[in-house]
Amino acid sequence: MAPPRADYSVYLVTARSQVPAGVDYLDALRAALKGGVTLVQIREKDVETDEFLDIARKSLEVCDEFKVPMLINDNLSVALALAPHVGLHIGQSDLPVSQARALLGPDRLLGISVHSVEQARDARTSGADYAGVGPIYGTQSKAGIVDDDVLGARQAAQIIEALDGLPAVLIGGLNQQTAARALFGASSPTAAPAGIAVISAIMARKDTEVAASELAEQVAAFKASRAEQSAEQLRAAFGAGSSTDVKALVERSALLLSSLRNGSPPLIQTLTSHVSSTLSANVTLALGGSPIMSAQEAEADDLGKVTGAVVLNIGTIGAESRRGMKAVGSAANRGRKPVVLDPVGVGASAFRKAAVNEIMDHTQITLLKGNAAELSAIAGLSEVTSRGVDSGAGSLSDPIGLVSSLARRERCLVLLSGKTDYLSDGARTLACENGHALLGAITGSGCALGVAIATGLAAANSAGEAQKSTMVKAQPDDLIAGALMGLLCMTIASELAAARPEVRGPGTFIAALLDALAAMDAETLVQHAKVRLV
Repeated sequence: MAPPRADYSVYLVTARSQVPAGVDYLDALRAALKGGVTLVQIREKDVETDEFLDIARKSLEVCDEFKVPMLINDNLSVALALAPHVGLHIGQSDLPVSQARALLGPDRLLGISVHSVEQARDARTSGADYAGVGPIYGTQSKAGIVDDDVLGARQAAQIIEALDGLPAVLIGGLNQQTAARALFGASSPTAAPAGIAVISAIMARKDTEVAASELAEQVAAFKASRAEQSAEQLRAAFGAGSSTDVKALVERSALLLSSLRNGSPPLIQTLTSHVSSTLSANVTLALGGSPIMSAQEAEADDLGKVTGAVVLNIGTIGAESRRGMKAVGSAANRGRKPVVLDPVGVGASAFRKAAVNEIMDHTQITLLKGNAAELSAIAGLSEVTSRGVDSGAGSLSDPIGLVSSLARRERCLVLLSGKTDYLSDGARTLACENGHALLGAITGSGCALGVAIATGLAAANSAGEAQKSTMVKAQPDDLIAGALMGLLCMTIASELAAARPEVRGPGTFIAALLDALAAMDAETLVQHAKVRLV
């Protein structure tokens, strides 16, 4: 025989100490199972074996009602004292997996906690049925966790790839606010989590059934998205994937500009450098958006319900704005709104690198924008280095390879800004050769470009109600068209502004640039676009 087949989607680790006052533990467990919990682990760290066995037996009766598998945390003797379909989960400091398997026999479910690629490789060959990967985020449910122990979603993706098909369950700091990002962030084109494990996100809630159903819906949406992605890859293999017709993409961008001009202005929430706030707000207005320059953590949830898109720009980031970006990005994900990340000067300091890593571990980015130095730093390359937040773009031997590989790795659009701008979704890369040198002579033009792109993405997302299972509403072709719209509007406007007779330098150029953006229409965009597929 083999261990029972398990659905790892919503894996509940019990903690009686977290059950709210006045709520019976077994009632809470029953409600969680009604809400969609698919696997239960009984965790009792501070009780004698007899008490552990008693609560495990009572819990098993409830789990058996719902035909949901149950495991015991760490205690082999309790697991063996229960029915033969009860499994065991062990940690790295417990008995070896091979020994646990020999004692349990082949028929019980056996899981192991892993925290590194090396441990994942061992788990794959040791006889475990699945691996718990974490901690993804900081958690209060397990003592002794420090910042250095936290993996983050993107590092977890490497561990899941190393598991090579062994089911992986994410654990650590997961709740209704962080689960979706963790699932998407811990995925790669070839591997993905099988589910999430939670404690307080269910056990600490009085509305246990609702809490479980909220998580079950998020996991189901994630898995539907993976299925859609696989189908898209299959269609692409037969020549029916995303559009590579540049003319059609430019025309789609022009249509989005027209819809933006004729519709209600999308609210663009921008967290950006103090020196670029005014220009960024004016660019938003000129394109037909409505700017709000709020970095307050306290209002992130409220604004996340009404924003059209969000820009996270780390130009003058501090402790307060760092907390704000984490909250705003997460709220945008929950509202399925596009998020643009501008990692200004990310390679210049360890603080900036840490800030960007934190943002990207907590937020699914829709578009990552940077110059050669910034994108190289995120990719882990040393070909180009940053000197500061105003450092030059530098040059790359393979810009196309950089943007396409980053787009695949981070599962987002990537824009490399420079003399030639490169925009990629990982499957196709566009080169845009519009733009004027005066853009580089004014402070904040790069930040304003991020806002222009966010406005275009907001226009694309507003028409994407059919896309229900991803972290934005828009279809892939609409997203890249929306990003292209913002890029072309900004770069074409710079050419038109620089050609005006009254422009004599950077000062007069700014006013002319805003005028050109305000006057930009679909016909002008199509007429002046210099875009090619590379």
